[in-house]
Amino acid sequence: MADEVIKTQNLDKNGAYIGGKGFCPQRDSEPEFKNIEGQCREFYPEGELNLVRKRRWYWEIAAEDLVKVADFCFNTLGCRFSTATGEDTPRGFTILYHFSIDRLGLLISVRVILPHDDPQVDSLTVLGQGFEWAEREIHEMLGIGFRGLGDTRHLLLPDDSPDDYHPYRRSFG
Repeated sequence: MADEVIKTQNLDKNGAYIGGKGFCPQRDSEPEFKNIEGQCREFYPEGELNLVRKRRWYWEIAAEDLVKVADFCFNTLGCRFSTATGEDTPRGFTILYHFSIDRLGLLISVRVILPHDDPQVDSLTVLGQGFEWAEREIHEMLGIGFRGLGDTRHLLLPDDSPDDYHPYRRSFG
């Protein structure tokens, strides 16, 4: 009985349980997942959409289409920006922009891969200032250039760190 009271108190307006150990949809949302998958594939068919699990997707796209795809995630799918991460891999510099559809517990990670010799991509700050700190951190730690990112001051490293020092690059590991 107590568990039912707690669950009832922790339901949001969409009928999803939001307490305890995280987000658990309380209704069958399979048609919504299929609808979102179809929209993604139709909007950007040249991308590689990999559904790792029901609620964890990776969408690899061309770097030059990042702003267009991020705008689609916001304005068509209704996503929220969670965070961005970067990594130096043998294929190149990988940036993952993580977008969430909270009511479904769905995380879509939009992946771009940049060449080691010229890691440049358009900044998503044109869509909102919420991207600035994540892009500044990736710029600082990996040395990736974000076209349109105005503020590139250090966030984590000392102010007197050399401009060419990027500790997450493999050459420094």
